Amino acid sequence: MNTPAAVANLPVGWSKRRLFDLCQFIPGKAHEPFIDPLGKFICVNSKFISTEGEVAKTCNQNITPARKNDILLVMSDLPNGRALAKCYLVDHDELYAVNQRVCILRPRLGCDPKMLFHVLNRNPYFLAFNDGVNQTHLLNSVFEKCELAVPDEAEEQTRIGSALSDADALIEGLERLIAKKRLIKQGAMQDLLTAKR
Repeated sequence: MNTPAAVANLPVGWSKRRLFDLCQFIPGKAHEPFIDPLGKFICVNSKFISTEGEVAKTCNQNITPARKNDILLVMSDLPNGRALAKCYLVDHDELYAVNQRVCILRPRLGCDPKMLFHVLNRNPYFLAFNDGVNQTHLLNSVFEKCELAVPDEAEEQTRIGSALSDADALIEGLERLIAKKRLIKQGAMQDLLTAKR
């Protein structure tokens, strides 16, 4: 299964494109020597990406800086891990230091970053390299062979990227609302069960 994903039956106005035609590939570098709880850069590792930024370390040097609209992708994970090929869309310049085992995919002109993020995030092509037994390391050659189906027109890419991002934001809002309602319910149940009689 370790071959480029077949892209068949494409809609009109879509084509199969090599990943490297859509973006520049930049591997992360080791930042462990620079880890500092008071550092000014967020050190992007697989834990940061897999928790969507909830768990972060900081460092005081940045030797592989990410730019706004870069896509950061986890290249290495344990067997059946949940971080492999998970992506993070960069929201600020000069804040993120990209660590080893994470790469920067920098969209080229004419490629919408939001759309590319959604296409790449946990893409089945990359997940197919996880054999469930050994730690998975996505090599540069895996990225070189990757082909994706994308709209030819930049405007269509932007519409798709925006629609998917809006749907994600709606889902996140609903998840927060559900969590809040659960806390309210839990508090009400505790009050009812421990109320003075």
